[in-house]
Amino acid sequence: MMVILPKRLFHTLKIISMEDRHEILGGEFDVDIQGLKYRQPDNSQLEGVFKYASGRSALYYILLDAKERYGVTQVLFPDYLCSSILVAAKEADLDVVFYPLNTALELDEKSFANLYDEKSAVLLINYFGLKDLSSQIAAIRTINKAAIIIEDDVQAYYEFIKPLNSANYKFTSLRKTLACPDGGLVKTEYTLGNATASNKFHQYKLAGSILKSLRQPEYYDDEVYLSMFEKGEDMIDAEIAAGMSEMSSEILSKLDTDRLGIIRKRNARTILSGLESLGIAPILPVSEDAYPLFIPIYLEDRKKVRKYMFQHNVFCPVHWPLEGMNVKKGAEMAEHELSIIVDQRYTNRDMEYILELLEKSIK
Repeated sequence: MMVILPKRLFHTLKIISMEDRHEILGGEFDVDIQGLKYRQPDNSQLEGVFKYASGRSALYYILLDAKERYGVTQVLFPDYLCSSILVAAKEADLDVVFYPLNTALELDEKSFANLYDEKSAVLLINYFGLKDLSSQIAAIRTINKAAIIIEDDVQAYYEFIKPLNSANYKFTSLRKTLACPDGGLVKTEYTLGNATASNKFHQYKLAGSILKSLRQPEYYDDEVYLSMFEKGEDMIDAEIAAGMSEMSSEILSKLDTDRLGIIRKRNARTILSGLESLGIAPILPVSEDAYPLFIPIYLEDRKKVRKYMFQHNVFCPVHWPLEGMNVKKGAEMAEHELSIIVDQRYTNRDMEYILELLEKSIK
């Protein structure tokens, strides 16, 4: 049973004052290098998976395999997605066709049937880790029982680690959800191609993460570690064929993902309770067994709210900026969607602070 916070509870408690807040909430993860020395490795999460440099690298190798194995010539993408996905299709030399989504962020079956052909691979995105994709997979299988289906679990690591079910492939990105500088993982029944040597961009991501973890206002400016993140980001596309670093393998083997999942669930409950008191519904239902990375909300004046929160050191991302894409649902969401951060880095106090900012910003 979800406990609903009385309206304005986060004001009356005065958990943390906005004026005294200096730490930035959001952005890329920092890495506790010293803490890794004291943890015992458990490689179970890396068993039976193929390891690549990034999420787009993982998709690239999936598409290469589908192209060679099944003669795929095009890939059907939903019209709400991250532009980095298009890089994988371009590098695999596959045509891209966008299929429309409904208000539940699921494929429109009639429109999809008109777009599908037997030389297509189909990408389904587990949006925010909150979608059960089984009904959409079943709908595609009614069109073609042998359809090639790819499950995108980039925002759904806790779904990725479950066994492969009715999709042909599924993949995730470690750096988007855990304190790893790189890494894209694939699960499939097939044998995929091997990556080239380990990527180089992870060195800059790792350097930025370490600097961020050690940062104090009197030590150095935010721009110092942000420049490392940016340099690494600029290299990712060029290293799409590269492999995952040993550093990320070590970090993943030493993370207590069960504990991290519990923290996410706790933070999500706090945010959901506060949102209900504010009369704001999440874009998608959040089940009790979900491990959200974000709670997505729809705001008429999203730019105003996001600007206000950033002015108070809270960076809530947008999923996703259009980056020149001509996608109908993506254009709508790029204008109105805001992702409330609830990941494992944050406390109940942080969640209350976010709710306080949100209430003030929507007045």
